[in-house]
Amino acid sequence: MLRKDNGFTLVEMLVSLVVFMIIASFVLNLFTLIQTNTTEKSSLNQKEWEIFINQLKRDVWQSRTMETSDNKLYLTVGEDVVLIEQYQDKVRRRLNVTGHEVALQNISSFQVISDGKTLTVTVVDKQGKPFSSRLRPYISDSGGYTNGE
Repeated sequence: MLRKDNGFTLVEMLVSLVVFMIIASFVLNLFTLIQTNTTEKSSLNQKEWEIFINQLKRDVWQSRTMETSDNKLYLTVGEDVVLIEQYQDKVRRRLNVTGHEVALQNISSFQVISDGKTLTVTVVDKQGKPFSSRLRPYISDSGGYTNGE
């Protein structure tokens, strides 16, 4: 005589748990994808700006000379020349006029102004939000930097 129970076996429960976990992982990835697509990709993140300024401060403090020309910043650090410039919608850092290290992205304009004692960096992102910072050299051996403008 066959006996029928109306309950689940352990195997059926494990199979249903595996199916549920697969569906849940797809749903989680779907929510992540939706959130990524809804965030603004044309704005500059505040943390990204702060990291850029801190790295630029390090380069300025370590440099022996600082020159600006056509919104490009030339820093002499040891035997190397560091170039900070706008390239398309990015600000890039180049060492000895080689390489392409992206420092900022999603920008519409980049401006560098030096008066010999301070360096003013202004960036406007694609949404028109301005970011600006003034930097001073840490140590000035020659009493100031040269300005190439």
